Formats: sequence, structure tokens, C-alpha cells
Amino acid sequence: MVDLNNLEEYISLVVDATIKTGITRQLEAFRAGFNQVFDVSSLQIFSPSELDYLLCGRREMWVADTLVEHIKFDHGYTSKSPVVINLLEIMGEFNPEQQRAFCQFVTGATRLPPVTNPLLITKLNTASNAVGGVSESADDDLPSVMTCANYLNLPPYSTKVNKLFISSYHKEMVF
Repeated sequence: MVDLNNLEEYISLVVDATIKTGITRQLEAFRAGFNQVFDVSSLQIFSPSELDYLLCGRREMWVADTLVEHIKFDHGYTSKSPVVINLLEIMGEFNPEQQRAFCQFVTGATRLPPVTNPLLITKLNTASNAVGGVSESADDDLPSVMTCANYLNLPPYSTKVNKLFISSYHKEMVF
């Protein structure tokens, strides 16, 4: 039974169980697996902030001018493709909450990936441009993503898309 007399001890035990001794086996398994690929002791040359950036990307939100540094284009799109230019314009107008939601949708993280593992925007083969497709236009299709690879598969929209429907935390966000 927790009361005011033992509350501090209870909190201490919960913290210990959840972020210290309670996860020791999982941390050791992670370390062993990581060491099979890359010697974890080599990471000591990096500061915590450098490691954070290398593994998780830039912490600050983007400005329109820096977007292209974190994005590559392939499979039918270039930086000069009209649909890409339109998307970058839209992304450049996002507020911080929209930026985090967009990144969460595309990459699974709330920030842009590091430049060493950029977001890849590719042309989505949609039902409208497939043989026997159902929709009249690519404008009817939604983008898809592969969060494990930082891929955004974007349909070849005919006009500037001003609404991206992104499901984030079980709510629909409209940009």
C-alpha cells in the first residue's frame, strides 16, 4: 500500500524498475547485437549531441531552404519535378506541429532524418497510371510511405496539393 510515508521509496523503486535494473537484460542484448555490427566502444569519440544527430537527425525544425539538404529524389522524380516543387513549397509553410506530424508519418520519427540517411521521395505507381487502374486521376490517390527506409511514395499529382491527409496518433491532420 502506497501512502505519504512511503511515496518517495515507491517512486524510487518504480524508476529503478523501469529505467535501470528492470531493463538491464534488454540493454545488454541491444549492446551485444550492436557490437556484432559495430564496436560500441568506438562511439566514445562522439559527444551525446553528435550521436543524437547521427542516429536521429536534426532536432530543430526545418526552414524551407534547408529541406533539400535532407531529401533525395528517385524513381521518376527529380528536384525539378513539378510535384516535388509543389511538395517542397507546402512543406516550407508547415508550422512546427505540422513538421513533426509529417516527419512522424514519413519516417516514424518526429524530425527530419540526418543527411547521411535522407528522406527519399519517389514516384508512386498509382491505380490511375497502372494498366486497368480504377481511379480517373492520380489526384484521387494518397501518398504512401516506408518508414523503415525514409521513403515517401508520392503520386504524380496534376496540381499543387494543398491537403495531405496524415494519420498521426489516431487523428486525421490536414495540411
